[in-house]
Amino acid sequence: MGADLHGILSEIEKGRGIQEELKEKLRKIYGVKFTKAEEAVSSMAVKKYTFKPSGRTVWIVVGREKEYFLIPEFYCQCDDFYINVVIRRKAKLCYHVLAQAIAERLGSFEEYEASDSDFIRLNSEWKKQSV
Repeated sequence: MGADLHGILSEIEKGRGIQEELKEKLRKIYGVKFTKAEEAVSSMAVKKYTFKPSGRTVWIVVGREKEYFLIPEFYCQCDDFYINVVIRRKAKLCYHVLAQAIAERLGSFEEYEASDSDFIRLNSEWKKQSV
């Protein structure tokens, strides 16, 4: 993620909302990725799983076809991330990573708690979706 995005995310967090000026900046920088991210956030497609007692956190973004596991600001299991971020290096992120970042700053995501014993099963399900 670039410095511009970190500044915008900081503004979102301070104001607990996305002012039109910030939306315009995000549209200018990310185009359709921002539109998709905004849609994902407004439809509560971002999910945070916290496992107890370890406190391990997993973020999932429900896409059009699958649920995607991601590591905030670092990795997403979607094809767009793999192809355009990792291989072609055309982009710094996919819309799932952008959606998670925005949703976290807004507090606009579904939150689940599960036991550590459920982690292996859930992680296995998320991995199956990437095949």
